[in-house]
Amino acid sequence: MKNLVVAAFVLLLAYYGPQRDEASRFDVAWMLGALALVAASFGQLAQAARLPALVGWLAAGLVLGASGLQVVGPSSLALYPVLLLLAGLWVGFQVGLHVVWLPQWDWRGPVLMALATILVFAVTTAAVAVVAELPWDTAVLIGALASLWGPFTAVPEHRRRSALLLSLMGSGFALVLLSGALAVLEGEALVEAGATAWAGCVWLSLVAGGALGLGLRLVGLFDGAASTLVTVLLGGFLCTAIALAEWGLMALPCGLAVGLVQGSARLASRRVRLLLHRAAPVPFMLFFALMGTAVDLRALWPPEEGLWQVALVLVAVPVLLRGLAPMAYYPLPGSGQRIGWLLLPRGALLFELFYGPHGLAQYAGVGGLLGQAVLVDVVFSALVFSALAPLLGTGEEDGDPKQAA
Repeated sequence: MKNLVVAAFVLLLAYYGPQRDEASRFDVAWMLGALALVAASFGQLAQAARLPALVGWLAAGLVLGASGLQVVGPSSLALYPVLLLLAGLWVGFQVGLHVVWLPQWDWRGPVLMALATILVFAVTTAAVAVVAELPWDTAVLIGALASLWGPFTAVPEHRRRSALLLSLMGSGFALVLLSGALAVLEGEALVEAGATAWAGCVWLSLVAGGALGLGLRLVGLFDGAASTLVTVLLGGFLCTAIALAEWGLMALPCGLAVGLVQGSARLASRRVRLLLHRAAPVPFMLFFALMGTAVDLRALWPPEEGLWQVALVLVAVPVLLRGLAPMAYYPLPGSGQRIGWLLLPRGALLFELFYGPHGLAQYAGVGGLLGQAVLVDVVFSALVFSALAPLLGTGEEDGDPKQAA
């Protein structure tokens, strides 16, 4: 009840705060403060309802953003791209830190994830082409985006780190599929020129993050004093976010690569994880709240012809092939049969790749059926799949990634 009262009070303050036609030097502070307070309150309400805090954070953005009161958003907040990129870097960094590297290479895990990714791509592409009678180029793009996995869901937990490794492998194969699809479509002049270069920027973001992580590791930053580590990381990520905004690169892949490089040094990465543990939810809260402010649900009306058939395919295919299928082929009952549910939420990665400051929407278009389908996928994946994953995937591995893979 207390959280509900606080949330209602902050919403009133946000609504009756500075108006957009009355420019003030304090607008940015007001908007960020209102967004942070509402997101924190909504996150507590979601947890009280036995839902992930992520659901509340995203709902706060929807209420204050383009879909609701329109207090905060890309159009009203000048620093929105830099703030989203900064939060995305921290999110990717923490996810990368929590990845468990297998002590021995096992080819079965990557092969299984590659086959599962290709299967979802093929089934989704064929289904939307047949059910909604879409042209093949639109169907291929929807299928390639639907093949993404969900590594960036919430604050990583130790008992879910094996699912994290699997989802990262799957997302890598999905990015290969998406890059190939864009190259073919651009060659046929079915997407705007530059789509292939955009795919190259996604891979360049990973390379840049790896170089940054290696540089920080070589200078011994992660072995220094705690105050120095936090200060340098915050300042370094802020400068990196500004550079990403200028160069057109992605935050989640870049931060992920920084974390993966550091995570390969187990003792040092464990120290960093423990140091950042208490503040770990903050960048996740900021990222998903800012993500919610940019999502405009009004764009779903009026719905394009075939939208609901496509939406049904985008929900049914991952549920059947990633959520329920492991129960059929996994030999023993228990955690392995439920690990697929933890791999479903892909809303964060899909949002940045399509709707982010340098998203694919500028080449594929946000209007029409494609834009509406991706919007439905982002919202449903971030809200519903993120809520179902902890419930249906409870009891996942206890830290043995080789067994889970």
